[in-house]
Amino acid sequence: MKYTSILTLLLLGIALVSCSSDDEQQQNTDGRKLRQLTIAEVPVTRATLSDSGSTLGASWEAGDLATYFNVSTFRLDVMHSGVLTASASASTSAFTGTVYCTTHDMVALFYPHQDVPSQGTNRGKFTVNLAGQDGTLATIAKNFHYVYGVAEVTSVTENTANATISNMKSLLAVAKFTFTDGTNPIPVKTLTINYGDENVNYGDENVGYPPTATVTPSADVSNVSPVPVGSEEWNPLTVTLGSETTDGVYVALLPISKFDFHFTVTNSSGTYTGTAKATLKEGKYYPVELKLTSNN
Repeated sequence: MKYTSILTLLLLGIALVSCSSDDEQQQNTDGRKLRQLTIAEVPVTRATLSDSGSTLGASWEAGDLATYFNVSTFRLDVMHSGVLTASASASTSAFTGTVYCTTHDMVALFYPHQDVPSQGTNRGKFTVNLAGQDGTLATIAKNFHYVYGVAEVTSVTENTANATISNMKSLLAVAKFTFTDGTNPIPVKTLTINYGDENVNYGDENVGYPPTATVTPSADVSNVSPVPVGSEEWNPLTVTLGSETTDGVYVALLPISKFDFHFTVTNSSGTYTGTAKATLKEGKYYPVELKLTSNN
């Protein structure tokens, strides 16, 4: 009886040790932990913007903050995201920060930085917000130039990690609008934009413009694009300038195919309206002159 009890205890102890080792092994086999990650030579399509006429030049600024999101670890109960920082003011820059990762993880990079919701319907999604534009390139570069890319972790040590990235893509289009009455330029103080598709009967009603869109991170960059939120909440997109100008109004817009745009310009002389059909592609720049009709 005594020997049986000792044998039972020994077997039980072996079983407990075995289970504990299995649990530890299961927790550690993926090799993931917090590491200081460096993503080398991150390119930019536009961050600091400069208008060269038909194109927009671009560069990072040292200290620019981007959000990382580990696509490889994203599950129903797990989400790893945080902040990465640009180290150089140049067309390409390394981004560094503390990231939960291991070799071959796919890490999404999103600029400008924002916190990613960990709960609710937008859990694990980025948000594109178009409200608050003032018609200048500087404001678009700072607040509305949304870019996305995915880096692959290529090597790790106990405390560090390195990753490479092939490209970043702009999620929005940028337009430069100038307006005329057919003969003279029209100064702009406020520009409002509405749109819809060819099946909408506009009449005198404003269709509105999506103020926000969501972006779902994916390892396949080509599948990532902003999705407008709730059409029942759309109001006109309003761009308010600091002062009247005929030099052009810069606006960041969602990519869209063959939609009718409705423009209203107000200035000290009155109101002007007009329409135009357009297709806008992500990352493209559209300098456009439009003819409007006076409502005065």
